[in-house]
Amino acid sequence: MIKNIVLIILIIFYTSAIFGQDIARVENVKIESEVLGQEREILIYTPVDYDWRENESFSVIYVFDSQNREFFDYTSSMISFLTDNTKSYIIVGITSPYNEKLDYSRNNDLLPVLETKGAKDRYGKYSGNADNFFGFVSNEIIPFIDSNYRTLSIRIAVGHSLSASFVLSTFIKNPNFFNSYIAISPNLAYDNDKLANELVNFDYSKIEKPTYLYLSNANEGTDYWKEWKPANEKVYSYYTQELKNNKLIVQMNEFTKCNHWSTYPPSLNKGFDFYLKEILALQEKELSKEEYKATIKVKVLKKEKAIYITGNQDNLANWNPKKIKMEKISDFKRQITLKLKSPAQFKFTRGNWKSEAEVTGTYGNITIRPEIQTEFEYRIENYIDK
Repeated sequence: MIKNIVLIILIIFYTSAIFGQDIARVENVKIESEVLGQEREILIYTPVDYDWRENESFSVIYVFDSQNREFFDYTSSMISFLTDNTKSYIIVGITSPYNEKLDYSRNNDLLPVLETKGAKDRYGKYSGNADNFFGFVSNEIIPFIDSNYRTLSIRIAVGHSLSASFVLSTFIKNPNFFNSYIAISPNLAYDNDKLANELVNFDYSKIEKPTYLYLSNANEGTDYWKEWKPANEKVYSYYTQELKNNKLIVQMNEFTKCNHWSTYPPSLNKGFDFYLKEILALQEKELSKEEYKATIKVKVLKKEKAIYITGNQDNLANWNPKKIKMEKISDFKRQITLKLKSPAQFKFTRGNWKSEAEVTGTYGNITIRPEIQTEFEYRIENYIDK
C-alpha cells in the first residue's frame, strides 16, 4: 500500500514537472492620467501560459466598474467554462473609485453633462465627466494595453448599471471603437430617457464592421425605479420591430427574477454564450483593408524537403496546406516574404494537415499583426504525425 502511494506521488510529481503550467496572472497597474488629472489603478488578467505562448495574440475584454472586484473576477473566470477552455482573453478591469480628497465619484466618470432639473437634483455634482473618462480609456488605457501586451484588434466592453449606460453612450458616440458592447441593466431613463432616445434615433449606418450589442435588465421598473420600465420598453421595441442593419447583431434578455445586482452573472453568461456561438467567427474574419509586407522565417527539425505555410487569407492560401511553399535558406531554415492583411493567422505543414507543425510558443494558430512588426521567426518542435 505504501509503495503504491509513493509511486502515485512520484507519478504526480513527474507529470507536473513535464506538463506543469504557469498560473493565470492578475496585475495591478497604476496609471497617472493626464486626461482625468488623477492616478487610476487598473487590473490586467493574462491567461495561463501567457509568457510561453509568445506567438499568440489575444482579444481584450474591458470590464468597467472593476472597483467592484467581483465584476472583474467573474468575467475572467467564466470565459474558460463557456469555451470549454478553448479560448483565452486578456481582461482589463477599469476602475471608477470614489476619491475622497477630490470628492469625485464613479458617477462623475459615467454620466455626461445633465440637462434636466430632475437629473441634476438626483445626481448633483457627481456627473458630467463622461467625455473625459472616455478620453482616459481611449487615449491612455487602451494604448498602454496594446503597447505592453499581445493584443488583437477585437475589443469587448462590459458594463453594469451606470457603467452599462456609459458603454451604450460610447457605442452611440464611437460605434466602431469596440467590436462588442455588453450592457447589463443599464439606466436608460436618466435625464428624461436621454439614452433611450439616443439609441432609438441613432444613425446605424455609421457602423462599419460586424458589431454585437447586448442588453439585459433585471426586475428594475417593478418594485423600484419605476421610470426604467418604459425607457427599456422603448429601446427593446425599437430593436425588435424597427431596426434593420446587417452589421449590428442585437441580443436582449430579461431576468425578472433577479435584482439589479444579482443579474450580472446570468446576463454575462447569456451575452457571451451568444457572442461565442454567433458573433466571434464573424469578427475574426474581419481583416484590415491594407496589406503589409511581412517576412516569416522558421527553423526546422531536420532536412525536410518542403515546408508550406497556410492561413486565413488569399496570400496565405486560405488554409490550403499544400499551396505556398517556403523558400529553402539552408538545411534547417525556411523563409518567405508576403503581403498580408492584419491580423494574419497561419500554420506550417509538410504538405497536408496530418503533418501540421507544432511550433514553440503557441497552442493554436500563430497570429501576427504585420502593421506593427515586419519580421517574424519561429521554431518547429515536432509534427502531429510524428
